[in-house]
Amino acid sequence: MGVPLALGRFVVVDLETSGLRADRDRLIAIGAVAVRARSIRHDDCFERILRQPAPSGTDNILVHRIGGQAQLAGDPPAGALVDFLEYVGDSLMLAFRAEFDAAFLRREWASLLGFVPPMHMVDFAALLPALFPGTDCHTLDDWAGLLGVTGGNRHQAVDDAYQTAAMLLVVIERATRLGLQSTADLLGIERAHAWLGSQHFRA
Repeated sequence: MGVPLALGRFVVVDLETSGLRADRDRLIAIGAVAVRARSIRHDDCFERILRQPAPSGTDNILVHRIGGQAQLAGDPPAGALVDFLEYVGDSLMLAFRAEFDAAFLRREWASLLGFVPPMHMVDFAALLPALFPGTDCHTLDDWAGLLGVTGGNRHQAVDDAYQTAAMLLVVIERATRLGLQSTADLLGIERAHAWLGSQHFRA
C-alpha cells in the first residue's frame, strides 16, 4: 500500500558528473534534500563532493562550478556512498531524468562497495506529465517555470535538489487533489506513464 503522501519522507536527488556517459564518466557530487510531512526539511539535506583522481575538464567545471582543487580534496568516494545510503534509509528517492542518476549510482555502488542496493528512483520526467497532461515541458527549467518554482544556482547538485524538492510539494498537492494517497499510487502512475505514454488525469 505504500506510505501516505502526507506522512512519508522523500529524498530528492541530483548528481553532478564529468559527462553524460554512465559507462565511462565520473560521479563528482551528490546533492539530496528530504521532504517530509509536505515540507522541505532544510535540516535534513545531504551534499558530498567525491574525491577525483584528476579534475574534470574546463568545460565541465564551467557547468557545475566544482573547481579542480575542490574535486581533488573531496571526500573518499566509498565513504560518501555509504553515507548517502544511510541518509536515504528506506525513503523513496526521486530525481528528474532518474535513470541517469540511477545508472551512475548503481555503477559506483557496484564498483566501490561490491553490491547494488535494491532501489527504485521515481522519475519526475515521467511523473510530472502524468499529473499535468497537455503541457509542452521537457526540461527541469520548463517544469519549474510552469509550476512557479524558482531555483538557486542551477547545475549545483544540492541547489538543483532543492528546486526539485519544491516541485515535489506541488506534485504532492496535485496528486492529493486527484485522489492519490500513497507512495504506491505515485509509483503506479509513474510506471504507467513510462510504459504507456501520456496518461490523462482530470482534477
